Amino acid sequence: MVKKYRLRNSLIVLFGIFFIGGGLWAIDKLRSMPIPNNAEYMGSNACAACHDNEHKGWHDSLHPKMMQRVDKSGVVVADFSEDAEGLQFELGDAVWAIGSKWEQQFMGHNGKTETLLPGAWLVEQNKWKVTGWDGWKVPEPLKRCHGCHTVGLNTNTGEFIEPGVGCESCHGPGSWHIKTRGLGKIVSSLDPQICGQCHTRGKSLDDKYFFAAGYKPGDRLTDYFKERKPTPGQNSNKWWGNGRERKRHQEYYAWRQGGHVNSLKSLKENYDGKYGKVTNKCLNCHAAKAILSGGDDGLTLEEAEYGITCAVCHNVHGDLDKPRTSCDTCHGDGAYHHKKNNNTDHIVCTDSAKVTCVNCHMPLTVKNGGGYTLHSHRFGIIPPEDSLKYGVPNSCGNGGCHTDKSMEWLQSSYKSYYSRSL
Repeated sequence: MVKKYRLRNSLIVLFGIFFIGGGLWAIDKLRSMPIPNNAEYMGSNACAACHDNEHKGWHDSLHPKMMQRVDKSGVVVADFSEDAEGLQFELGDAVWAIGSKWEQQFMGHNGKTETLLPGAWLVEQNKWKVTGWDGWKVPEPLKRCHGCHTVGLNTNTGEFIEPGVGCESCHGPGSWHIKTRGLGKIVSSLDPQICGQCHTRGKSLDDKYFFAAGYKPGDRLTDYFKERKPTPGQNSNKWWGNGRERKRHQEYYAWRQGGHVNSLKSLKENYDGKYGKVTNKCLNCHAAKAILSGGDDGLTLEEAEYGITCAVCHNVHGDLDKPRTSCDTCHGDGAYHHKKNNNTDHIVCTDSAKVTCVNCHMPLTVKNGGGYTLHSHRFGIIPPEDSLKYGVPNSCGNGGCHTDKSMEWLQSSYKSYYSRSL
């Protein structure tokens, strides 16, 4: 009898081991499977049940407000009073509102597709802009706007799953992830191309759309998109002659012209050893994943994939304007981490001026809707000389700094200081 019990218990244990082992194998199998090509978009609300904190942060950000129905409470910030001079449409003609922070535009619907209505409300200036609309060669939202202002766009039908910039704009279609209760893969990446799909200007490869039609997170952006680039030495309505952005939505291209984009590549491929041996600790300033984890994720040089990307600085699940980390994270001892002697008097201004890295290295060069100006994302000093050549704002007389000084004073001071400090 004892033998029978022992045999039965052994079989139960053995069966349990096989059952648990089989379950773990199935879980590992699910986790390693690629995202199916037929994965579908589900909408951001489907993410809230398991990712409440991230969903709330996203919901309170500007991204979901990039396109909203006008009949939703609090959406319309524009003034449609009767004295709106020159305005050729009424609020009743609008179905959708685009934006709300800098300016607000509106779209109607002609029974087949959205139509752009001729006017923009400039929020800061508290007035309408009603001129210049005839100059648009492609005013159709389906071709110009929807690629970045909707989720799951079907360019053939004009239908989309969700208005605004949603979770799946950055993570890709989520049906597989949801169906497998979070075990199946979804794109969760620090890849800067994900931001670049909308924060750059250009056209689809077939020239039909002003966005990367067909692109999904995880793809290579250049397979779907041709960027518009500056012409060196020539001003345009999009770029200054020194290659800095003059209009918004060009941050991705500008960032790639700076040194941050190659922070990891230079460490792994081009480093000459003059500052010592390369170790995994170097990733704490050279790789996005290590920076954001504080170096506690065990990332190795072999595993590291991305350098200093958009998500290092921008809180992608919250207030996009509030820095996620600061320059001090890697430049706490001064601008030159590996050349500490060069940090002496790096900032010529007094402490009371409260000058930050951004003031000088990301000057306000971008003219935005409604009179706003934005920081350049091509890191580096703009000397006064460039202002004389191209009219671009420079690092010294910019954003409230030395704006009361003459160009001659700016040039002289810049030359006097930097000729002896670099």
